[in-house]
Amino acid sequence: MLETNISRLKAGAAVADITPPLSVGLLTSSTRGEWAPFQSERTPLKARALVLESGGQWFAFVSLDLLALQSISVGGWLRFKRELAEGTSNVFHPDNIVITCTHTHNAPESGGITDLYQTSQYQNWFKKVRRNISQALLDARAKARECIVSLATGKLNNYSLNRRIPTGNGIVMSDSVQPIAPQLFLRKPIDRRVRTVQFSALDGSIIATVVHAICHPVNEMCLPHIGWDFPGEMCRVLEEQSHLGTALFFNGAAGDVNPPTVSGGAIAAKAHGEALAEAATSSLPQSQNIEAEQVLLQRRTIKLPIRSTKGRPLLRTCPAHLSALRLGNLAIVFVPGEIFSETGLAIEKASPFPNTIVVGFAESSIGYVPPKHVFQEGGYEVGPGKWSFLQEQAESILRQETEKLLKSLAAASKESRFNKPKSSPYKAPQDLRIPA
Repeated sequence: MLETNISRLKAGAAVADITPPLSVGLLTSSTRGEWAPFQSERTPLKARALVLESGGQWFAFVSLDLLALQSISVGGWLRFKRELAEGTSNVFHPDNIVITCTHTHNAPESGGITDLYQTSQYQNWFKKVRRNISQALLDARAKARECIVSLATGKLNNYSLNRRIPTGNGIVMSDSVQPIAPQLFLRKPIDRRVRTVQFSALDGSIIATVVHAICHPVNEMCLPHIGWDFPGEMCRVLEEQSHLGTALFFNGAAGDVNPPTVSGGAIAAKAHGEALAEAATSSLPQSQNIEAEQVLLQRRTIKLPIRSTKGRPLLRTCPAHLSALRLGNLAIVFVPGEIFSETGLAIEKASPFPNTIVVGFAESSIGYVPPKHVFQEGGYEVGPGKWSFLQEQAESILRQETEKLLKSLAAASKESRFNKPKSSPYKAPQDLRIPA
């Protein structure tokens, strides 16, 4: 009789420092393409890595305390991923490394909106970022243990709202109508759920606590200090409770979602982060186990149409890198750019999985992805500019392609559960190797 031996899923997590020098400054105006050096450091910035091992393959999911990353600001997106893989001695295939940003606005302007990425101080700092991400992946791998996965759902009220407020003079941002009237919190669409995915070792200890929530981290926007805003504050609180393991934050479809106040400072960031941590931990007693002994990760790159805007090269399309992770009946889909609440909810509704988490700000940024009707309404999110350059039909294409990816993921058979690299181990082309 043939015996089968299916190894249990393994998980590991680690944290690395990516704090810049003060000279690597923050975005002060997207419309004018301006940045300015930081004046102080309130908190460090971190790279938080979760790695999974299944079927002999390693998968990595990295949450960065950064505003965004864009191909032009990392020396080419595919090259950046290859360099990360090389930094792990190619233990991780570049296609199996997924990058997300928390979107904190008090991190360096790393999205290519200004010319900061062309400066020597930025480039030297980013070399450190790349090395430290790779080291975090190796550290997490070294600590990986067999695990059980669970999912909990909570809610956080009073800390987010749909920020696009219609007035007689058009759409305005919610921060311009202070204080926020109670009825504005009722405006839809809005998603205030807090989803918490935990990876627990077989002895009951927690390896990692991953929290997904939806809101722009702009409590400290344009204040001249380095700060991780509410995502970092949430991670700090969770990690102070040592039994919760390494904390990670995944932002969601927050393109049209703000906290009630903007630039409220450290007090607002701490209050928001602490409340989010409480919402996550209070939901844990109702968590449900996810039968996830193996991992399936699928990817696709699509091309989205762009508008020709002043100061930009005349291009017709830009690539959008999509990734979807399957853990049993849970799917986590990673979407680039700043998608809107209605887009995230539509993707989730169309998903064939009982549980679907939509993560935004993933991979190489494609700016705002407004639904078609938003172009008629107007407002900051439609630009045009380096922060918003896609055409009206781009959101529909992105949403439909993401839904197709999720359906493909659900249909994948057990025999094709793993997307193995064409070559193993992966070897980067000679011209892409980076000096030690």
